[in-house]
Amino acid sequence: MGRRGASYYVEAAPPVDVNKNTEWFMYPGVWTTYILLLFFAWLLVLSVSGCSPGAAWTVVNLAHFAITYHFFHWKKGTPFAADDQGIYNRLTWWEQIDNGQQLTRNRKFLTVVPVVLYLIASHLTDYKQPMLFLNTVAVLVLVVAKLPNMHKVRIFGINADI
Repeated sequence: MGRRGASYYVEAAPPVDVNKNTEWFMYPGVWTTYILLLFFAWLLVLSVSGCSPGAAWTVVNLAHFAITYHFFHWKKGTPFAADDQGIYNRLTWWEQIDNGQQLTRNRKFLTVVPVVLYLIASHLTDYKQPMLFLNTVAVLVLVVAKLPNMHKVRIFGINADI
């Protein structure tokens, strides 16, 4: 007989993400780079436009909203169609990340970023209209799109496959 309490099961590592469209987000330093890109975008807007810091954060927040909504929640498939044989053609990048698992560290990070941008932009604009309205719409759309209950859901059939 074997050792007492010894496990007879083989420990297996979790499957690696073989999707080339999303595997880059698993690399070390991606979160830091993401935050630094947002900060340098703010510096660029601030220095080029000469607006207030709050208005610059609002511009960064709205640009972040437009870019991430398009690439994370609207655009489907991968640019590597020959490699994945079309298995991701009906999925957005958000639905592909972390092999579709919900509430992972990456998904939580990508959900917190728009909320933090919203808080910074709203606070620095003293919660004045129309900035508050624009920032609120941007954060609500992004956060709702990221909810686990919205996985593979197409509201009113928008962006649905025919």
